[in-house]
Amino acid sequence: MEVMVSNQSTRVLRTALIIGVFTTLFGILTALVNVFLIPYSLLWQTLIFIGTFTIYILFYSSGDEQLQREHDKQIHASRTLYATLYNQSPVPYLTLDEKGQVTTCNQAALRLLDTDTETIFGKTIIDRLQSPDDNAVSIAMGKLEANVSFFDTEFEIATFADQKRWVSMSMFVNETFNQRLVSLVDMTHRKQVDMAKSEFVALATHQLRTPIAAIRWNVELLERTMRETSSDKQKNYLEKITRNVSRMLALINDFLSVSKLETGTFATTIETINVREYLTTIIDEYQQAVTEKQINLVPTFEPADLMINTDTRLFHIITSNLLSNAVKYVQNNATIQFGYVATASTIVITVADNGIGIPAEQLERLFTKFFRASNAQLHRAEGTGLGLYIVKESVEILGGTIQVNSVENEGTTFVITLPLA
Repeated sequence: MEVMVSNQSTRVLRTALIIGVFTTLFGILTALVNVFLIPYSLLWQTLIFIGTFTIYILFYSSGDEQLQREHDKQIHASRTLYATLYNQSPVPYLTLDEKGQVTTCNQAALRLLDTDTETIFGKTIIDRLQSPDDNAVSIAMGKLEANVSFFDTEFEIATFADQKRWVSMSMFVNETFNQRLVSLVDMTHRKQVDMAKSEFVALATHQLRTPIAAIRWNVELLERTMRETSSDKQKNYLEKITRNVSRMLALINDFLSVSKLETGTFATTIETINVREYLTTIIDEYQQAVTEKQINLVPTFEPADLMINTDTRLFHIITSNLLSNAVKYVQNNATIQFGYVATASTIVITVADNGIGIPAEQLERLFTKFFRASNAQLHRAEGTGLGLYIVKESVEILGGTIQVNSVENEGTTFVITLPLA
């Protein structure tokens, strides 16, 4: 851009200078003709104009050719620099045509895809992409065909040596040259590390459940044997043990759920359920807390006899977590709306409250692991920050979507849309 501006400025100055010289020369010669060649002044003025104009054109053309040579030289230097950066970049780059076929690539791309230029040219890379989200590849192909750019989308790609690698893919569309520049950032090592972490957490939490369950069982036995003889202080101790054991078990279950979802070991089992009856059992789980806080829980079941096919464990994770959060983060005498409305092809589940809400600047991080809103931490000290992450992952496994609308100190509404088919 700076080079272009410089060339334009130089050309304007040069043109102005030539015009000035041309005008001055023409004026001087015209004055001389008027003094010494008055009978033939018109003829001489015409000849002088043609001559000086010819000189002007020659000077201008000469300068224009010089500028053109400089311009071509700069374009060549820019292309050389681009080619050098493209070929030697550690980031794999591919250039695709309108059909998605490879036209050029750099050395990093050849190494990533275990191939050579003769093999890869003319091949369609999109066909080698896979994703846990069945729609992700279709969306990428649709954007390719529609000339729409996309950025930082994770895929698993099959190399030409039949190896699997994880990449973060971005595609920039250049409509001028009808090309698509694709970058593939290798994320395989990071994925392997994340997978190892998840497997370790799954193993550790699974092993922790056994001693926690034993502690819980022995506490229940102790409560039974001491029911008639325990003092108020002993009862208080037992209640604290029971409460913390339950909290520890909930934490372990959250970690185990996250590990199963991330490692892909959460096998779904589809069952037919009556949604109204199922959600009623969810309400019963929190009835004690609802009664203690005098919450006005408003159920909505439309239609009342709706039957759906779903994985009951995932369905329970979604509805139970959202209702639990609503009960936790509302004040006494608050109102919670909980229920569903069915359409021809979907069921829309809504959990709405007039509780503490969520700060607007923190909404985009709400479904990330270990995140808790700042006002939620002040309201309740305990919490893992995993619940909503697990909810979102569960919703996506069931092929649905989740949306949240919230205003701090006014309330929060979660809307889950699940397909009926």
